[in-house]
Amino acid sequence: MARWLLAVLFVLQIDDPGVARRVAVAGRIHELIQQYFAHWEGAPREDVERAYQDYVARLAHTSDRHTFDLATLRFIAALHNGHTQFFDDRADDRPLKFRLLEVENQWVVVGSQTSSLPRGTIVRTIDGRPVADVVRDSSQYVAASNDRLAQTLVFDYPLLFPERISVGLTNGGVVVIDKSVKPDAPISFPSASEGKWLEEPGIAYIRVPSFGSPAYEQTAVELVRRFSSSPNLIVDVRFNGGGTTPLQLIAALVNKPWRTWQGWANRESREQSPAANAYSGHLFILADRFCQSACEDFVMPFKDTRRGVVIGETTTGSSGNPYREELGDGMRVRIGAMRYRFPDGRPFEGIGIEPDVEVPRTVADLRSGRDAILERALTLARATPQ
Repeated sequence: MARWLLAVLFVLQIDDPGVARRVAVAGRIHELIQQYFAHWEGAPREDVERAYQDYVARLAHTSDRHTFDLATLRFIAALHNGHTQFFDDRADDRPLKFRLLEVENQWVVVGSQTSSLPRGTIVRTIDGRPVADVVRDSSQYVAASNDRLAQTLVFDYPLLFPERISVGLTNGGVVVIDKSVKPDAPISFPSASEGKWLEEPGIAYIRVPSFGSPAYEQTAVELVRRFSSSPNLIVDVRFNGGGTTPLQLIAALVNKPWRTWQGWANRESREQSPAANAYSGHLFILADRFCQSACEDFVMPFKDTRRGVVIGETTTGSSGNPYREELGDGMRVRIGAMRYRFPDGRPFEGIGIEPDVEVPRTVADLRSGRDAILERALTLARATPQ
């Protein structure tokens, strides 16, 4: 573990559960994995047992809640499943105020809540270390189904970073991010699905940011009906982290028979009949690496049936339908209890759904605010026969 990670102390984590409690929590997590975990294909039992023995050995050297959380996260990450996760409500969850992604072989700011690090800024170091090294070392604590996703999500784990972070830029400048300082821009998340005409009456657009509440799906279905006369419909599920499988929305859009995943409990894919009033125009689905879980449940039928054109990036590639349990003292765990395959039997976990039309991110687009994925969808929609 990097020295700068070990040195971090968080005032929000002073409530140490004690050695006996830590061991009990570790043992319970292990029991739940044995009982519910469905992803042994990606994490062989012998590897998981070795990781657990290493976890238990580390517990003897944990002196506070923070180091216990790190040890637990490291063990959970060894299971290689994005739906198997550990949470501690008393961990430091203050946002980093920036997110980096590797774009064109450089680490670039793709999201920011501070004016000192605008989108498109190229970052060379974090606390004096190359960004790639920091991301590599930190990703061993991230629950993910592949290395790409683990490195993508490192900046969603604020407890991996110290109170003050020195961000070195390619121009030689250094920006210091202090987690105790209020962000310049608050975190905002859409409270509902949204729709509008992009080119009336030919191209309509629906944005579905989440399936975490039935209201998102319900509003999206209503929008599909509102735009039913449009010959082209763009449905945007980028950054949609999932929730409940949106069967009503799928039924409103898929106008041909479609197949379900091959599930862990039921190896056979099941064919579903289309709804009589399903939208019949041209469909374009915008997806990215942050589309996961129920979002991928939504995208898969369009890819499998070629009902629509999937545009953007390969999706996350994570299934689970997790079992949840409260562990006490503000701690809880989710265990991925289901593993999916594509309807034809091809593996899905850790692979994701590839787009029909890939649109890579570029530094120039990030700096200018250009939405190249949406632009590509518009170009294709304009070219479709009316």
